[in-house]
Amino acid sequence: MPNTATVSGKFVDTDGNAVAGGKIVATLVGTDAWEDGARIVTSTESATTGADGKWSLDLAVNGEGRNASTTWTFTGYGPDVNKVFEVKGVFIPVAVDALLNDLEVTSAGNIKAAKDNSLVRVITALNYADYLALPSGQRRDNDLVIIVPGV
Repeated sequence: MPNTATVSGKFVDTDGNAVAGGKIVATLVGTDAWEDGARIVTSTESATTGADGKWSLDLAVNGEGRNASTTWTFTGYGPDVNKVFEVKGVFIPVAVDALLNDLEVTSAGNIKAAKDNSLVRVITALNYADYLALPSGQRRDNDLVIIVPGV
């Protein structure tokens, strides 16, 4: 069973107004190398935005294999089911809750770091205790942990 992280965000329109009743769909498709060989992995999760536009999803951490070639795609739909946005290439490095926009910014570097242990990973966390609570196999001595406020 893979580890999970709660990814959250706030869905707003171009005027900054909350989009209530919208839908966020997260899709993971790819391959990864594990101890027992390569696997094709796939998952789809969705959430409906609340009156304040907030949403959250518990998603599988895709940074635990050796190949690190899997990423999440997030698609946002308005209440009238029109596609509003799409965010591709989101990489969840550890089982720590994070905001979608923080993961989007750190994903490219963390994909490279997953393939090369000498590179620094940038881990965003709502608090440092959550990061320290990770099993030692998920933490690295050279992790850079950035504490960000919750949504």
